[in-house]
Amino acid sequence: MEQEAREIFDELKKDVSAYVELKLEYLKLSTYERTAKVISVLSYGLVLLFLAFLAVLFIFLALGFFLGDLFGSIGAGFGSVVILYILLIILIVTNRKKISDKVLNVVIASLTSNDDKSDETDNEQPGKTD
Repeated sequence: MEQEAREIFDELKKDVSAYVELKLEYLKLSTYERTAKVISVLSYGLVLLFLAFLAVLFIFLALGFFLGDLFGSIGAGFGSVVILYILLIILIVTNRKKISDKVLNVVIASLTSNDDKSDETDNEQPGKTD
């Protein structure tokens, strides 16, 4: 009887340690996946931001030459473009909180996108029914 109890506890110990090892492995892989998602979202944002910067740069450059022809002075055309840039900078600075919240929400959404699926399976107990 004592030998059977020892075998049962040894088996239980093996099962618990295997479960803990698997849970730790799952946590590690989940962390890798989330880190990869964040890096992916941020690198996509940086590429998009760089391309948008180039597009805005060339649009304002073309606008400067166009306004220069319209005003009869290239300096006046580019001066008006500088005023537009300053207005754009003021607009971005005044909306700093909204912009940072939007970026933060995208990062958090990419981090927590898998949580709904894993929470449901973590809380289930086999053999118990409601």
